[in-house]
Amino acid sequence: MFSITIIGAGVIGLAVAEELSRHYGSVLLLEKEHTFGHETSSRQSGVIHAGIYYPPGFLKARFCREGKGLLYELSEKRGIPHRKTGKLIVAVTEKEEEILERLRERAEANGVTDLSLLSEKEIKKKEPEIKARAALFSPSTGIIDSHSLLRSFYVHAGSHGAVIVFRSKVTAARFRGKHYEIEINGGEYRFQTGSLINCAGLHADSVCRLLGIDVEKRGYRLRYCKGDYFSASPAPKLNHLVYPVPQGENEGLGIHATLDLGGRVRFGPDTEYVDELEYAVRGEKRESFYRSVMTYLPGIKEEALCPDMSGIRPKLQGPKEPYRDFIIREESGIGYPGLINCIGIESPGLTSCIPVARHVHRLVQEYM
Repeated sequence: MFSITIIGAGVIGLAVAEELSRHYGSVLLLEKEHTFGHETSSRQSGVIHAGIYYPPGFLKARFCREGKGLLYELSEKRGIPHRKTGKLIVAVTEKEEEILERLRERAEANGVTDLSLLSEKEIKKKEPEIKARAALFSPSTGIIDSHSLLRSFYVHAGSHGAVIVFRSKVTAARFRGKHYEIEINGGEYRFQTGSLINCAGLHADSVCRLLGIDVEKRGYRLRYCKGDYFSASPAPKLNHLVYPVPQGENEGLGIHATLDLGGRVRFGPDTEYVDELEYAVRGEKRESFYRSVMTYLPGIKEEALCPDMSGIRPKLQGPKEPYRDFIIREESGIGYPGLINCIGIESPGLTSCIPVARHVHRLVQEYM
């Protein structure tokens, strides 16, 4: 019998495991893959976001703003590789300039107060290869070695006594009145737990279905939104992350230029809703990537773009549907006391991981 069981060892599950294992004994973390962070957490650009884009009042806005500072602080303390690169959101048309001002107003409503508006001349000083009429500059946006962050959570959770088990897929789950009965790998073993925390990422709605929760009725069904990346060889010389002005808030932030800690440039992600989890990057997308990137980086050559990697976001909204916030909820109200669902934890999930873990801890405290 475990007091708390966490399903999913992505960045959220690992952060939750470290946080809870500081305060409770008998914490178990289950992961169906052979290691941690195998899916969404390892297939993203490693950006520490500032909290510019999200609707005021959303958990995404608050947790992103709080999480940015906490990630930088943790990285300094634990020696996790990171860099505060800064980011330019570039406007290439007069209409996009108007959107920049609205973005700044939204950011300020979210408590992001360090943004500045750059002229075309100021952009050229920072990024000679970028062509834009204006840009919003975020000096506190950065990048982090996400694998090192994941490993840090993993090591510290283990040092606090959390039991972390890989190759353990939850295949049945039932609430038995005072505890949850969990079956692993089709009956390979079973155990009981007092509290159950669903951090299963792309499979969080499937865990709900196992428990008997109607995901359609509750609004918990996930949509898989794939994002492909292309790299460039030779690569442009960029000093900052460069994002286009987002054309809508439903799906993504546009095909932007990101840097890794080695200075490598990668373009993406695009947005494509898919039915299956598959990660091949189709070479025929090169033309559309080129058309997007050359609007703000006119020196890029189409033949320089090469398929790189892809990731899949667990979105709660489908194409053209209203923007949705994270769901982080203790489910006593629907007859599942001690179940905490973390659903739709897409971007800015990496930046928000520490505030999310602390929020889950508060919900556990209220229940326990």
